[in-house]
Amino acid sequence: MPFKDILGHEKELRIISEALRSGRLAHSYLFAGPEGIGKRKTAFELARALNCASASNDACGECTSCLRAASGTHTNIVEVVPTVKDKDELVPDPSGVIRIEQIRDVLSLLRYRAEGGRKVVIVDGAERLMPQAANAFLKTLEEPPAGSLIILVSARPADLLPTIISRCQRIAFRPLPEDALIGAIVEKTGVSREEAATAARMTGRSLSLALKYIGEGHGEKGRELMKRLSSVSDAFEALKLAEELSKRDDLLEALEILKGWYRDRAVSAAGAENLLANGAYYGYSGGSFEGRRERLVDDFFSIEETRRMIAPPRYANKLLAMEALLLRLTA
Repeated sequence: MPFKDILGHEKELRIISEALRSGRLAHSYLFAGPEGIGKRKTAFELARALNCASASNDACGECTSCLRAASGTHTNIVEVVPTVKDKDELVPDPSGVIRIEQIRDVLSLLRYRAEGGRKVVIVDGAERLMPQAANAFLKTLEEPPAGSLIILVSARPADLLPTIISRCQRIAFRPLPEDALIGAIVEKTGVSREEAATAARMTGRSLSLALKYIGEGHGEKGRELMKRLSSVSDAFEALKLAEELSKRDDLLEALEILKGWYRDRAVSAAGAENLLANGAYYGYSGGSFEGRRERLVDDFFSIEETRRMIAPPRYANKLLAMEALLLRLTA
């Protein structure tokens, strides 16, 4: 997929294309922005462009180099992703972490000269670098070997070490334009524009998350979760719900649903009903939370902090974290 075929991100692609044309690419980049909006895809296309035989500052998609990259067999393009341990093997998993042995493998590969073109390392989910892995990467980020480029891709750059961020040129990727995103969702799923708009808003205008939202029935899951939370009447029920949620495989996704709900409630409390993602979908209308804005905003950030605590690489106790959160939200 050449740059011109990437959905949205005209400003970001313009910065990258100009750097390619002028020969002034940074040694390392941080592509930061919401999950599922095309950061990793852009990083991959930059890697393909740097190795494409057409020498046109974009990937032609047809030469041997481009085809090898597309098949995942190009020796100049290395991707690092979060993993979990399965017996003695590391298995790619978005909920896992990036370990020091993975970074050591990358550093070893970077010692070899590029096979024509340029070596590119893409670290997807960079916020999941374990502290030891991040520290091992610092020197290389500051001075990558000649003929190489490192691109960190992160939906949560605030979770990265400041020393990591300081060594990269940051390109901030914005959420996709709503109209273009809705059109893409309708084309890919066949749902109505209204359903596509709901999915777009509830996922922060992320294409991949919106497709997942529709495919996995997250709207219905959201309604069920909100109904369950609204029925909590005392601390005992709050602790019971906390125990139920802590056992869910999709706990992180459930917390994202909670964040979306509290975000809408805070927006409603501020009198900005036109900015509601989908308040009516969860059974409330604008204005019903007037005077509670500060508390709702605090609750939103409490949910986000809980999500950060239990997600890798922190791995806080899920039950204790959810008990503390639910007691606060239902107080």
